[in-house]
Amino acid sequence: MRFPAAIVWLMLWTVCVAKDCQEPPPRREREILSGSWTEQTYREGTEATYKCRPGYRTLGSIVMVCKDGKWLSLHPSRICQKKPCGHPGDTPFGSFHLAVGTQFEYGAKIVYTCDEGYQMLGEMNFRECETNGWTNNIPICEVVKCLPVTEPENGKIFSGALEPDQIYTFGQAIQFECNSGYILDGPKQIHCSADGIWSEEKPKCVEISCKQPTILNGYPLSLKEIYKANERVQYKCASGFEYGERGDAVCTEFGWAPVPSCKEVTCDPPHIPNGIYTPQLTKYRGEDKIIYECKSGFSPVIQGNVAMCTSHGWSPAPRCSFKPCDFPVIKHGRLHYAYGEYFPARLGQQFSYRCDQYFVPSSRSSWDYLTCTPQGWSPEVPCLRQCTFNYLENGHYPDYEKKYLQGETVRVHCYNGYSLQNYQNTMTCTENDWFPPPRCIRVSE
Repeated sequence: MRFPAAIVWLMLWTVCVAKDCQEPPPRREREILSGSWTEQTYREGTEATYKCRPGYRTLGSIVMVCKDGKWLSLHPSRICQKKPCGHPGDTPFGSFHLAVGTQFEYGAKIVYTCDEGYQMLGEMNFRECETNGWTNNIPICEVVKCLPVTEPENGKIFSGALEPDQIYTFGQAIQFECNSGYILDGPKQIHCSADGIWSEEKPKCVEISCKQPTILNGYPLSLKEIYKANERVQYKCASGFEYGERGDAVCTEFGWAPVPSCKEVTCDPPHIPNGIYTPQLTKYRGEDKIIYECKSGFSPVIQGNVAMCTSHGWSPAPRCSFKPCDFPVIKHGRLHYAYGEYFPARLGQQFSYRCDQYFVPSSRSSWDYLTCTPQGWSPEVPCLRQCTFNYLENGHYPDYEKKYLQGETVRVHCYNGYSLQNYQNTMTCTENDWFPPPRCIRVSE
């Protein structure tokens, strides 16, 4: 029997080229193989179809074909991917985090946590993404509650509660206040904590009382041991000491007020301008005395020259003042009348005077008084220069003249490119008139 050449060639190519698969299609993690595959050998070109396992999905069919003795994917890009579950849902007053996985897809697990001061209803604090979506319901976070608090004996409560036995929620606070004559023993305020327990125990109201005070360098006048609220204790200080504030104290919720105390009477060395004293010490005690003398031209203000250290300081105050004022020499002025018999003048005696042209008293009047004081003649400078500002060369000046007293200044405005001497912009009224002069000079650019 003879075969055509083409058939012989095809048979030889099939034997030499085609290779069967020597094992069933492979089992895959995300796919399930359809059909029965019990044979050990499968001809080339055999196709195996897969479907996605529960929780996975793909577009189109997943097919593997036997080729060259191997099972190869007909569409390599087609793979089973985890099904998404979408957003799991937020819970008020709480939050969640991914405990398993990185996305909201099959196999993921999220765990919910309540904010501080809130607790979860029920025991399920998680949701898992399964084949049909998220398991469990979204947990609910409710605010933590604290039990009611009763008023302390001899006290009362201040809070935002409408009813005395109302349950309090996290963060709410209660303030306590005692009745008159009582004081809190414990916190003034407590608040409902995140664990549903009050931050501290309820305080007590105890009767206000004070023990007899112990006074250094002093003693109470009563032998009473315990004092109630608003009762008063009087005391005395030892010799050479004085009351810290006053000679009695009142029992209050904070103790004795003011605190009874006795401090030593001391005086710093006296300051006697134009005088000297003995003995010279760094500190003087009560009833210590000094003797002082005034320098030439000065005399004690009061009769005598002895002063004693008291609780109010040196008594009488040691001071030296000018002796009666001699005839005044007024620069740029003169007395209205001056007869020799009036001098030396007495303390407090006054004389009228006038100033020369361009000078005026500090009162700016045409005349004024010169007064003899313990410090000498007053005012010390009777006549002051009066400067008139009515013109500014190469600058702006007022429409009406303005007058300034010695020591006063005025800011001026020169034309562009001009300035006062030494680039200044203010003039000062001096004993010799304006300085710098009211003249703007050109400045170099």
